[in-house]
Amino acid sequence: MSADRLPPGAPWLARHYGAVLLTALAAKILIAWTLPITGDEAYFLIWGQHPDPGYYDHPPMVGWWLSLVLAISDHPLAIRALGIAVSMAPALLILALWRRQDPVRARLVSLIALFVPLLFIAVLTATDTPLLLFGLLATGLTWHALRTGRPGWFLLAGFVLGLAFLSKYFAVLLGIALGLHILLFAPRHWRGLLLIILGVVPAVALNLYWNWDNCWYNVMFNIVNRHGGDGIDPTNLLAYAAMLVYVFTPWLLWFIAREFRALGPGIREHHLDVFLSAGLIPLAVFALLAPFKSIGLHWLAVFVPFLLLPALFLSTRALNISAWLSAILAGVHAAVLLTIALMPVEWLEDHGRYADAVYYLAPESVAEAVNEYEPDWHVFTRSYSRSAVLAYYAGRDVGVLGSGSHYGRQDDLLTDFRALDGENLLYVATRGEVDPGDLEPFFDEVVIRRQPIRGIDWEFAEGHGFRYDAYREQVLTEILADYYAIPAWLPEGRCDFTDRYSP
Repeated sequence: MSADRLPPGAPWLARHYGAVLLTALAAKILIAWTLPITGDEAYFLIWGQHPDPGYYDHPPMVGWWLSLVLAISDHPLAIRALGIAVSMAPALLILALWRRQDPVRARLVSLIALFVPLLFIAVLTATDTPLLLFGLLATGLTWHALRTGRPGWFLLAGFVLGLAFLSKYFAVLLGIALGLHILLFAPRHWRGLLLIILGVVPAVALNLYWNWDNCWYNVMFNIVNRHGGDGIDPTNLLAYAAMLVYVFTPWLLWFIAREFRALGPGIREHHLDVFLSAGLIPLAVFALLAPFKSIGLHWLAVFVPFLLLPALFLSTRALNISAWLSAILAGVHAAVLLTIALMPVEWLEDHGRYADAVYYLAPESVAEAVNEYEPDWHVFTRSYSRSAVLAYYAGRDVGVLGSGSHYGRQDDLLTDFRALDGENLLYVATRGEVDPGDLEPFFDEVVIRRQPIRGIDWEFAEGHGFRYDAYREQVLTEILADYYAIPAWLPEGRCDFTDRYSP
């Protein structure tokens, strides 16, 4: 909507909405252009290089998307384009939803959504990116279906919810929230709920089949291997509460509490209660889990936008103040991220984790040293994150040597250590130092070579003559016991890893 259709005296931010939006977009693009590829992003790029119906940790949607992107370009901006677009989607959808009702409030709340810390910094492409996209669409379609009562909209909402499920399993929480809302507040649409469930079935069936055919990887990671008996930690609940204040900002929460009575009538009049259910129910579940498990900030991404809609019924003054303060906070975040991206890594030379800073903030330096080796050298590190980052910047496959952790074990599906028997392997030190004794049992000979990188004498271990039998006995057997002990309650399926390495 053009500025000349705004009422006289409209706030400056509302009158200059387009310019503010473009400024925020420019900041996001600059951050995405300059920030080095992160470990998780590089890991998902490996998914994109190997299109498959599933992957080790999570459902496959982000891998599918990156497969399409990599066919065009592997530039960081191309990789992150979806992250930038989706992070702005809540702001644009709020504007589209409310611009005819109240263009001033629509613009101000849209800007608040644009500057919400969690969404403003979300310039990366990860599993949460397609989850946010399809979660927003599925909930919007459910809202429209409840208003019209037409079966086709319910079925379409279910299909899109299935796409969210193939993005990340937090879609299950969203589905439960939508289902509970229909059962409790719109029971006359129970047939519509059945259609939503029917629409989800193809995605769930595909995911279940892939897991059955692949060691139940997603189930093992998300339910079995990832969780231990950590007990109760009340500080986790306090951290979760602080996280919510940070995400929604203290000023917006203050104005919502102050003008709370004005929100209910508007929400009921415009039938926005389904959005509240989609946001509040999952956040309540996280609150119940918080004493037992630390809640990740990114877990909230798909649910936060729904809870910004009540702000549409706040006073214009409250929204204007909130939008300005949120814009300032976003500017601080942008300054911090750009400083990290653009500063010389040598500024951190006196820091105890300087080697980590070099690896992740100047990864091309390590990659250049690795690429001095001929392509017939098989390159490894000890962690998925470091291997993935090095693979991206060196432009060659980099595997994981050692037992690793329960995170990021996609290399279990990609590397066949039997085929490496007798080969030469290059091991890149995690923080610049290698203990030869850790590697000597697995090679005929280990030679340590030092290469100066950004003020560090970085050590590279040249392993000549890989001994597969020793590695299987000492490492792969341990991996089988730690990460492939599939519980009896899961139906027996196929598992290439156990077939490959079991005695």
